[in-house]
Amino acid sequence: MKILCFGNEFVEEDSLAKKLADEITVDGVEFIKCDSLEGIKGDIIILDVVKNLDEVRLIPLDKIKDFHPVSMHDFDLGTEIKLRKTIGEINNVTIIGIPMKGNIESIKQSIIKLINEIKKD
Repeated sequence: MKILCFGNEFVEEDSLAKKLADEITVDGVEFIKCDSLEGIKGDIIILDVVKNLDEVRLIPLDKIKDFHPVSMHDFDLGTEIKLRKTIGEINNVTIIGIPMKGNIESIKQSIIKLINEIKKD
């Protein structure tokens, strides 16, 4: 199982998923730091920070706010996921949302627990 970890390591509030990609170990799981979905197809699992989230949880794709870009430079991850899903490049999407800040050990343990639940399904 591969988990795509997104974020901006230069922006503190958006860097946690990529930081944790180097710190979490789960048997049978590879954490991949990503900046885009380019070349990625099929079923995907994403780990990313979510604004105003206070605990680790699954985020349904339909809960991602629609964003109406003015130019291609305005695309965000949610827009890209929805676009690629619409054109059939991506099938099932599982998003593991994590808080922007908090107790790192607690967040790690919650991520590991959720991943193990996903693996059972």
